[in-house]
Amino acid sequence: MSSRKQETRRARQWRIARHFPENSMKLMLENPENVKDLLALTLSGIGESIDFDRMRLMPTTFVAEDFRHREADVVLAAPLRHSPGARPARKRITIYILIEHQSTRDRFMPFRLLDYVVQIYRFQARRWAERHPSLARLHLQPVLPVVLYTGTRPWDRIGTMADLVEAGSRFQAEIPALTPHFLNLPALEPGKLEQEGGFFGWVLRLWQDRKSQSTAFRRVLVRAIHHLETMPPEERLRCRNLLSCIRALVYHSRDPSREPDLQTLIESSIQSEDLRLEVSEMGKTLADVHMAEGLAKGRAEGHTEATRTTLLRLLRRRLVDVPREVVERVEQTDDLHQLNAWFDRAITAETLEEVGILSE
Repeated sequence: MSSRKQETRRARQWRIARHFPENSMKLMLENPENVKDLLALTLSGIGESIDFDRMRLMPTTFVAEDFRHREADVVLAAPLRHSPGARPARKRITIYILIEHQSTRDRFMPFRLLDYVVQIYRFQARRWAERHPSLARLHLQPVLPVVLYTGTRPWDRIGTMADLVEAGSRFQAEIPALTPHFLNLPALEPGKLEQEGGFFGWVLRLWQDRKSQSTAFRRVLVRAIHHLETMPPEERLRCRNLLSCIRALVYHSRDPSREPDLQTLIESSIQSEDLRLEVSEMGKTLADVHMAEGLAKGRAEGHTEATRTTLLRLLRRRLVDVPREVVERVEQTDDLHQLNAWFDRAITAETLEEVGILSE
């Protein structure tokens, strides 16, 4: 494997290993094929009109900074397919996936989700205004909101804005309404995930079972690995990413003192040598992250300073020319969550703008 590919793989694994609940599901859903599998579990007919082959990730987030420890989002844009014989369609759709990974239900979810969707429409209007003298001819692109709840406690429904307003039932016509597609992972039938969720459905199936009894979990783990290995050759990278996330899921969800042989079980269940190597390297990355977190434990101020130093070193190594105003912004930031967010983006960013240090 070339040094460039090794660096890319290492960066991808590091991103999965750090802040696992936020990063792993988000990284998997940046792949259009995984999004297609996910939407197959919730959409009826709409998915057939989306051109997943030309879907593109929008490198942005609409989640407020004070909620980024409990949820993450993925924003994707794709063309809408045109009917046979018609002229190529220029219409597009924005798919907004909000990943709720905390187990505590939030009754204000409808309010936050509405805010995020409105922000996307505002973003579309700003982009139009940059190229046109007025908004007179603007047609906003549809936004498809999807909430993926990965917690362990039951959450039967998200609710509506009317639930949050006094006498809401009397004033429903005056209250903004938004009905997102809600994927309640704990409540989904395992058979539905396996039969209708494609390859990504098997990862969700394992995620669903992550706290189950050992024998049951091990059975699903082996079945999921064997199923993923049947992916076609052109999806090899996707397969490696999904297996890396499974390895990290096992690390974060299972007690190694009770199941010390799970790593061996994973590697012995994989038939392909390159995939086995991927999972083995993921194990080493998890160990590195664990060591780094252990060294920083109990030293919050020192950890913040170390993160600043490491972030600047990474920026200079990957992007070389780092403007003075970026250095000053990093050095003046005490918010560890913000520093970690910049660090995560810097691992894979191609430009300084993608890191977002000056835009936040």
